[in-house]
Amino acid sequence: MIKIGPFQFGYNAVEDKGRRQAPKPRVYHEAEILTKLKRRKLQATAQDQARNLSLVAWMVRKHLDYVSKFHLSFRTDKPELDALVNRIFRWHGRPENLDYMQRFGRDEFFRMFELEKVLAGDAAILKLPDLKLQAIESDEITKGEGAPAEVNDSGLVVDSMGRPTHFAICKRNTGTNAASQYEHHSLEPRENVIFDAYWTRFKSQYRGVSPLSTAINTVQDLHEGMEFNLLKAKMHALFGLAITRKDDAGDGGMGGASGATAETASATANATGTTFDINPRSINILDMNPGEDVKTIESGSPSSEFVEGSYLFIQIAMLALDIPITFFDSRRSSFSARIADLNEYEVSNDAKRTKNRYVRQAYSDWVLEQIWNDPRSEWGLREAASRAGYSRLRDIQEQAEWVASGSPWIDKLHQLQGDEIGISLGLDNAIDAARRRGGDVFHNIDRQAQVIEYAKSKGVPLVTGRTADRTVDDSIRATVEDEIRNAKEEGGDE
Repeated sequence: MIKIGPFQFGYNAVEDKGRRQAPKPRVYHEAEILTKLKRRKLQATAQDQARNLSLVAWMVRKHLDYVSKFHLSFRTDKPELDALVNRIFRWHGRPENLDYMQRFGRDEFFRMFELEKVLAGDAAILKLPDLKLQAIESDEITKGEGAPAEVNDSGLVVDSMGRPTHFAICKRNTGTNAASQYEHHSLEPRENVIFDAYWTRFKSQYRGVSPLSTAINTVQDLHEGMEFNLLKAKMHALFGLAITRKDDAGDGGMGGASGATAETASATANATGTTFDINPRSINILDMNPGEDVKTIESGSPSSEFVEGSYLFIQIAMLALDIPITFFDSRRSSFSARIADLNEYEVSNDAKRTKNRYVRQAYSDWVLEQIWNDPRSEWGLREAASRAGYSRLRDIQEQAEWVASGSPWIDKLHQLQGDEIGISLGLDNAIDAARRRGGDVFHNIDRQAQVIEYAKSKGVPLVTGRTADRTVDDSIRATVEDEIRNAKEEGGDE
């Protein structure tokens, strides 16, 4: 008779059986795990890797290309108001009008803002009274020397629920003799600061954490392994030839003669040896004795195993920013795989773009508010809004929409055919189709109308529309035929 013992219900992940790292017994606030000093080390290491390692620098640039670029779409169908608001933001987008340091225009300024978030975990922008923005790097928000007592180690003043009410802005002290690395400069209320971060916790976190934190060790190990393999190949190249001899007893040239002393073997080698003078700039003919041989040293480095392993580690590192491996090396994948990876990447980027859209919205709300409430303003925004039927600032702010620049074309013909079919079947629309590529269908129509009108004024016939009128069924059939042709070219059976 078989006896069945009592069942034990529970989660294996919380059972410490000594076979792996023990489960964590306590949930900590993120500030307890990533202390002030550890946070600074993480930021400095991420910045150093972006400064010196091509892989990290490329990953960050590719991430910025997809998530940081936006353009303003302000359209109320009131031409006077639309033109005025768009003119305001074109003017304010210049470096001398936007940046306190007068370095960056609006697009580059917000790209650098996202760069600081990726490398340091968070970043801030300080609103100044004269419509200027001042960039605040992450490490400058801290509890420096002379800070008020209510500032915590994260550089914030928080209420009883942990919500930040003020940001402590510091200056870096330069020089090794500085008593403190950071000196308190000002305490800025939350409404004067645009702040954004990469959060990893729902509540128990004051500051953001760089998404590169999971890839830093992998990239460092990969970089060092590549350097060691390059050094190995260089060492092999220094010893380009190996010359071997056989002694009278038939042993290898590196060993002594059998039954002879080391001195006897050395003397024999010196007496019968041949000196080979090799000129790398001419053809060398070696007069060799019987039993002698010359071989070139092949490094075999890096090995194929190292190359394949490095490829895997690169892919794991790129996961920190959700970048597909096909972006790194498109030669290893088919066209359809690249399209699928791009679609997956777009989904991953949606939340990041939304965060940056909120930042842009906070910026445009502030600019419109400053101009609306400034009686000395020469723009006349309040009056233009009144003539257009808008009496509240909030109504104007809500019309300012920031549209992401979208992703580039990979196969324009096929992607346009897909958009056309989707619009024809009611599964898509021209507005969203244009925005996926960073365009504005209304802007396109306005510009196209200008081209048509100009062509008419010059008496030049302008052909618009498609050169061949095909039905939706024809488009579907052509698309399927193209996919079958591509599959056959790639060696597929389907």
